[in-house]
Amino acid sequence: MEVKGVKLKVLGRGAYGVVHLVETTSPCSGLFAVKSAPLTKSFSLSKEWEIFKKFIGCPNIVQCFGGFTSFERDGGYFYNLFLEYASGGSLLDLMNKYGGKIPECDVKDYARMILEGLVDIHNRGYIHSDLKPENILVFPSQTGSDLNTLKIADFGLARQCGEKRYSTTLGIWFSRYSRLYVTRICDGRNQWCIGYMVTRLHYC
Repeated sequence: MEVKGVKLKVLGRGAYGVVHLVETTSPCSGLFAVKSAPLTKSFSLSKEWEIFKKFIGCPNIVQCFGGFTSFERDGGYFYNLFLEYASGGSLLDLMNKYGGKIPECDVKDYARMILEGLVDIHNRGYIHSDLKPENILVFPSQTGSDLNTLKIADFGLARQCGEKRYSTTLGIWFSRYSRLYVTRICDGRNQWCIGYMVTRLHYC
């Protein structure tokens, strides 16, 4: 895939790369999010693309249109993920817009969207492992209603069910004392996290 366009601004920075808002002219015109990392440090992004392929067409998961390599004059070769752009920012941005909590009348619908995304992830044998408001993105309504559409993003830490990995205790939002240990991935972590997140949507 060859993508041509202009970087407009930085949308975010993380451990595995930088996300830019890009206005493209090829292979199609429009606004997209492009997540990039130096080619020598791109293993996580290339693995993320392989995971994204499993979720093509899932309505509550951010869609990835491909991975490609580019050359930047000031930085060498980069690996990039070509993602749909969330014009509404993240769920955390939406919460802050309402003073830290979502109106109670909307919490049920937003929780349903997140849960439907998690069902798609679990049905394909994966655990997200990093579910938090910053990794849930806000899109315009896809049903014609006034309510935004939420989609789960960022699969950099996603793992297959049953996979062994190193992890940290209480690693979501409020980790204070962390210990490194080996755990076998299961869906209990996300079940706990979704309960905490839904509570936080309105009561924090």
